[in-house]
Amino acid sequence: MNINNLRFNLIGISGVAGSGKDSFAKLVGGYFESIGYEVKYLSFAKKLKQEVSEISKQLYGIDATNCTRDEKNLIRPLLLAHGAIMRAKTDGRYWIDSVSSQIEKDKINIITDVRFCEYKSDEVSFIKKENKGIVVHVSRYTEFEGKREIVKPDNEYELRNDKKLIGLSDYSFSWPTNLSLQKKYCNNFIKWIDNNYVGV
Repeated sequence: MNINNLRFNLIGISGVAGSGKDSFAKLVGGYFESIGYEVKYLSFAKKLKQEVSEISKQLYGIDATNCTRDEKNLIRPLLLAHGAIMRAKTDGRYWIDSVSSQIEKDKINIITDVRFCEYKSDEVSFIKKENKGIVVHVSRYTEFEGKREIVKPDNEYELRNDKKLIGLSDYSFSWPTNLSLQKKYCNNFIKWIDNNYVGV
């Protein structure tokens, strides 16, 4: 891949909780770093966690920015409620605007938590239309006795948005829980980029 001819600098990764968005971001980011790019990881939920953290620490002794999975599950309703309220008040732009100013043109920017496409100028629109980036959808499956089962949405927001995100994604795939098999899915994605987004 010729690093000077890549036709985007923003990748958004979507998928339900536990699908492996962060894992995929690290694999893809690691590849781009290996061929000379600087990579910046961004998150719509970073500011959300920071804002909720003060009240969650005061009320429950849980730091939303640095907590275990079990603790996060306990305060998830609070995170979802605050996120939804601020999105509703700003037509979906509140968390987007917190990330927009952090994007750097000379780096590969990877947003690891694309979750919503409910408003006209929502996260998918921000990535694809405003920044000419691409959206990847990740699903994870478990396998038992030859049967595959896709990890299901964790809450009503995921249930409402995930099918739309799959439909609006530029690239989507399902991968296994087995970490040793996951690198090939990253390689397939890189080949797809090479075929579609490299060149004049």
